[in-house]
Amino acid sequence: MLLDVICFSFLVAFLRGGRIKSIPSFRMLYLLFTSIGLQILSAIFPSYGGIFVSIAYVFILLFLASNRKYEDIRIFMIGWFLNALAIWTNQGKMPIDLEQAKKTPYDLTPIIEGTNFKHSVLTEATNLPFLTDIIYMPFVIPRVISIGDIFIMLGTFLLVQRFMNKPISLIQLREGKSYATKN
Repeated sequence: MLLDVICFSFLVAFLRGGRIKSIPSFRMLYLLFTSIGLQILSAIFPSYGGIFVSIAYVFILLFLASNRKYEDIRIFMIGWFLNALAIWTNQGKMPIDLEQAKKTPYDLTPIIEGTNFKHSVLTEATNLPFLTDIIYMPFVIPRVISIGDIFIMLGTFLLVQRFMNKPISLIQLREGKSYATKN
């Protein structure tokens, strides 16, 4: 989902004069890899997908919480929390608006049939529908995203800027200070 955002982020960082000098040292990186592994298992075993995705979100939370000193991780955490609420209140799957999803070039049959490991159909019975995948994003890679995904994309963009030693602080921007933080 984030491949285009990551590529765009690196492009912007390079244009801003950024270079990878040192990668920030994240705590408990194994939690992130465990989460990725669980999400892969959800694709391999779709009948247990909701369980695997829900557990994966717990591991991501632990990873994000242990690295919350970074402002971009905190923004990412907001997106994670909003998506987790939507997923956890809807049987471990993110509901998606089929009308918006029909605008994408993807096969929606698994979602409609209920066999998709990650998504379900948005219905009247959906909990917290405003937090689900309801926003059509047509450019680069067409997809339907949620409000949480927007925060995750912003956090990803800012995190890549940090990787490239050109961090952007939204807090300092709000306060009218220099956009680049000191490392």
